[in-house]
Amino acid sequence: MGLDSVELVMAIEEEFGLDIPDRDAEKMITVGDVFEWLRVRLSTADPRACLTQRVFYKLRRALIENYNVSRHTISPDTRLTELLPLSVVEEGWPFLQMFIDLKTPPFKVANEFLGYRLSEQSLTMRELVQSLIKLNDEEFAPQHESEREIWDRLVRVFVRQANVRPEEVVLGASITRDLGVD
Repeated sequence: MGLDSVELVMAIEEEFGLDIPDRDAEKMITVGDVFEWLRVRLSTADPRACLTQRVFYKLRRALIENYNVSRHTISPDTRLTELLPLSVVEEGWPFLQMFIDLKTPPFKVANEFLGYRLSEQSLTMRELVQSLIKLNDEEFAPQHESEREIWDRLVRVFVRQANVRPEEVVLGASITRDLGVD
């Protein structure tokens, strides 16, 4: 998988709050393959569990984009202080807030963040995700989406990531050949 493909998979994971295993991603040749995979997973998934994943992927992508952190160094149990010094996080916090597009509390290095005391036992990504969900609870009413809603969201991801027109994103379109994702 090329860099464009990896970024596309990450964007789909973030949008839908699902982890796409590499073995499944490699089988996704057409837009229809991606849609069918999503349709099946989302119809059986617990909406609340998907929410945790969606917020985690959104936060992980924001950390990658804003702080140039490696994707593979960020897991739910990763401590924020393992990734970056707190002063760096504090300086970039306003940009992180804009990127994740969720309500976030002000960041304070002064020993406390989201009600947690920061030390060598500092905040994990899992704790941060749970805090963001709690703070944005009214935004995240659990629900299953219709196939049309899934399709519309998927099209927006392809348009954004592959820089194509919406009418080019059709079920039979080859992701590499027709949409130019390598």
